[in-house]
Amino acid sequence: MGNVAELVDLVDGASGVSGASGASGACGANVSNGGDGGDVQQRPRAVIIDDGSQARETFHLAYPKLNVVGAYPNVVAYLARPNTTENDVDLVVLDLHLATEYGNSTELQGPAAIREIAKTGIPICLYTDERRVLVLAQCFAAGASGLVRKCGSLVDNQRDFLRVAGGDPVIPGSLVGLAELLTRRSRLPSLTQRQIEVLTARARGETWGALSRRLGISSKTAYDRLEAVMHKMYWYLNDAGISPHAAPADVERILGLAPGDLNEPI
Repeated sequence: MGNVAELVDLVDGASGVSGASGASGACGANVSNGGDGGDVQQRPRAVIIDDGSQARETFHLAYPKLNVVGAYPNVVAYLARPNTTENDVDLVVLDLHLATEYGNSTELQGPAAIREIAKTGIPICLYTDERRVLVLAQCFAAGASGLVRKCGSLVDNQRDFLRVAGGDPVIPGSLVGLAELLTRRSRLPSLTQRQIEVLTARARGETWGALSRRLGISSKTAYDRLEAVMHKMYWYLNDAGISPHAAPADVERILGLAPGDLNEPI
């Protein structure tokens, strides 16, 4: 309910909102930002891909520090947008669209959709309350750069969207913690020493900037190493027979972890 109250306050206080044109349907029309987000030219350019019309039409009100330049009901519509250049968008906000199981659907969604969008080189931030460990690991292995919870506060969500747009990945602590725990228990022996260094630093809460400076590498290189860890962890979990639908408690039981080891801190 907190999100609703925050959004009502934003709508009531926004200037020029009545003139905003919310994009809907496959056209992906530009969306005008109201509120106090500052100079529109200085805000990261974002598109929202969500099958919910309300989410598409109110996203720019909820997150005024983003310059929302398009809203699309599905990934195909986004990829088919006209006059596309790789530099016209700074962030893709993607609803995982798991109302139906993506493995049984012909629609482009889930990890397959992430891989297609990732080919453009634009950072992808998942916008979902999905918590299944194997699903999230697969999404990050496919190229997602961040995850923002729909149930999170608007202030925290906007901060994390800006972080991902600026090249600072936002990965759920539960995934980092699981990978670090499996590494300590020698369950991921294929990790390189450099991958372990980045994984351990992130598990301790060290920022991307700090660990990049300490290790003498770029933030992108640091994230690439952690992405490789997510990829290896996904295949380990898959080979262990863990279903994508497994709850955290089931994963703990199958892997012999203590109850609560996979608690999601976000």
